[in-house]
Amino acid sequence: MPLKVEKIIRESLSKENDFLRNTESENKKVYKLLISLWFYIYNNQITDESVINLNCYTSINNKRLDKFKVTIKQKIYRYKYFLGMLEKADLIDVNKKYSSGRFCKSYRILTSVLNGNFEEAEIDYKKVFHNLKNQKYWLQKYPNHNKQIKDSYKVSIDLTKYYRWLKKNIGIELKPIIKNGMVIKRELNEERIFEYLNSVLKINYKNLWFKISDEGRFYSSLTNMSYTTLQFTKLGGKEIREVDVKNCQPLFLSSLIDNPSYRKDVEDGVFYDVMARELGKTRNQFKVLSYQFIFFSNRNLSSGKIYDSLNKLYPNFVNQINELRKEIHISKKLQQLESKILVDKIGTLDFEMMLRHDAVFVHDEDYEIVCNHVREEFAKLDLKVQIK
Repeated sequence: MPLKVEKIIRESLSKENDFLRNTESENKKVYKLLISLWFYIYNNQITDESVINLNCYTSINNKRLDKFKVTIKQKIYRYKYFLGMLEKADLIDVNKKYSSGRFCKSYRILTSVLNGNFEEAEIDYKKVFHNLKNQKYWLQKYPNHNKQIKDSYKVSIDLTKYYRWLKKNIGIELKPIIKNGMVIKRELNEERIFEYLNSVLKINYKNLWFKISDEGRFYSSLTNMSYTTLQFTKLGGKEIREVDVKNCQPLFLSSLIDNPSYRKDVEDGVFYDVMARELGKTRNQFKVLSYQFIFFSNRNLSSGKIYDSLNKLYPNFVNQINELRKEIHISKKLQQLESKILVDKIGTLDFEMMLRHDAVFVHDEDYEIVCNHVREEFAKLDLKVQIK
């Protein structure tokens, strides 16, 4: 459907007094009905042989509109109510002065709201509203993460701008992922655009999920959404800025071993860059490989280019982490250290924020003070941090 229409319907629904206390599943019914009714008028208008263009009215018998009704809390809302909502939102116009018969009125969609932009996205209702659980459910399930959950419900994504960016950049190479120990390359294609847009709609309609790992990591719809959405994401309707600790996982590892040359580079925030140059790869390429072979792996390093480069740049580093793997699972330990700082400490500060594992997103006016809190928490581990 047209993205601007979807946004207006969503916003008008959030302001309608009769529905402010609805459950998410009740508002799902209203949302689907409003979209269906708008489409019904649109389809009648473009298939009406007597209509010259979208500026003309099309007549629709009232009996054909009777199916547009919904029961909420034992009260029946009929098509006239929803026509009023669409009219108030300037999405349709009802010709009240003239009609073609006693039981007919004529309608038209208002194309002015689209400003000539007819960009459309397919909505998968099953995906957007599947397994809907409200905020109250999650607060009861994870009472110790009250603030992080409430902040998550304040997040929204500008769907129109995001859609335009996706279409403009189709075919670009995305960040690779690690699956079953293998690096998987990806590119932006139509299938991913459909997946990303419906994930964004789930967030905008507050169909969120949360999970706390054994290591204390805070997983949610927001940690799971594509990084491509971040530049279009708002918190409480305001722009956000990332508090990004450089070389975060390598930094935590430096607190578990004694390797001065390695610690210097991670505290300076240049570990990924130095290793990438040594291996003749880009920073992002090595970063993915480092998670595969160093930080998210519990298998000993014994050979290969990464093994040789680490030994050359950071003598004894490989021996130290191989010994450490006999005592602990490195990735789990690093996630525990990360969670204690970024979830338990920073995530409970009295500022609105969005958490994505080792990154925190805050409003611009809160950026410096949150950065200072991050530095203080890392200092308790005797670590200096560089923040982008």
